[in-house]
Amino acid sequence: MFLTLTERKRDVSFLTNLPGASEKLHFFNADLSKPDSFAAAIEGCVGIFHTASPIDFTVSEPEEIVTKRTVDGALGILKACVNSKTVKRFIYTSSGSAVSFNGKDKDVLDESDWSDVDLLRSVKPFGWNYAVSKTLAEKAVLEFGEQNGIDVVTLILPFIVGRFVCPKLPDSIEKALVLVLGMNFAPYSTHVFSLFSCS
Repeated sequence: MFLTLTERKRDVSFLTNLPGASEKLHFFNADLSKPDSFAAAIEGCVGIFHTASPIDFTVSEPEEIVTKRTVDGALGILKACVNSKTVKRFIYTSSGSAVSFNGKDKDVLDESDWSDVDLLRSVKPFGWNYAVSKTLAEKAVLEFGEQNGIDVVTLILPFIVGRFVCPKLPDSIEKALVLVLGMNFAPYSTHVFSLFSCS
């Protein structure tokens, strides 16, 4: 398994201490805003899982910047895949927010359903900038794959709430638990952290 990290120093002992990590886990410094930085990590690979995405639920940056960073980052990695000459499949983790804000009352969504970016920008529901960025990024990677002969697979995953190996409660899990437990969840987050991180 190959993981890419930013140049910031981070404690990754929770990963390096996993069984077999010394033989199977390799780290590379990479930055979504610098697509060329992924070349070393991608070299010789036949498949890539792209699971990173900027998340800004507080809307601290303009949506255009968040969207540009998300789209350019994904396309940059795809360009590095093309340059590698070895990558055959690119698996992109999208989001339910890329399909669910469509103004339609449907129980089942399929490949023809997309979130309405104009609707998101006008109504601005919680997480709207993230939904815009994920919608446009998914469309961009699918188009790039078709144009460049890379098999692009996108995954729309539901909320995943369960055990995790990182040393603090992941923001995405906390947000999902708020949906289930309500805003009163925050005071209990330390207890829930213990619950989810125990074996």
